[in-house]
Amino acid sequence: MSVSIPAGSGGCGKTHSRPVNKGTIAKIWGLNCLPCEAYLKGEGKPKVIRVTPADKDKGIPSRMKHVADSDPLWGSTPESVPKTPDEESIHAVRTELGSQQLKMLEAFAAAKEAGIAIPPDAMWVLEQNFDPKILKGRVECEEGHENPAGSKFCLECGVSMTAKAPRGSLPAAGDDALAGLSISQLRKMCRDQGLPTGGKKSDLIERLS
Repeated sequence: MSVSIPAGSGGCGKTHSRPVNKGTIAKIWGLNCLPCEAYLKGEGKPKVIRVTPADKDKGIPSRMKHVADSDPLWGSTPESVPKTPDEESIHAVRTELGSQQLKMLEAFAAAKEAGIAIPPDAMWVLEQNFDPKILKGRVECEEGHENPAGSKFCLECGVSMTAKAPRGSLPAAGDDALAGLSISQLRKMCRDQGLPTGGKKSDLIERLS
């Protein structure tokens, strides 16, 4: 909650307290005192031998090296502040879960791309880990507004999501012909020609023209 380093040890002798803003204690706070900061960083003190524990999962052996005799709770930047044991444990667990979820999403996307039906048990596992919106994906209405898959009407313009686009080949690129197409058709034409698909309908028509 506070740090006080006597002048005889190299500090300023004053007490520096953790800031409190509207009743909330700052989780990480900076020490704006050069003498006390230098002491906490280990400047002017003999170096010590510090042992880095081995990590069996990563295949990293334990190591010993001479380092500055710095305080284990302080860092020179917010990113270098050492994690508490609880934070290290949570970080390891979330990293492992995140890696597993990314692999699951990759497998799901590959199966959908290949047209393979996801088995019920596998879908159950996916539904326990991800928001259904992620699994179902999104679709566009005739005006190009994105909606969750399965929507009956566009949430922005209200057009029916079951409306069928005209079949047949798309007309040649011309302002009059292009104006009669939906934004989805225009975007498809842009994709077919290797053009950017972003922007409004007028942008797409100008790009194709």
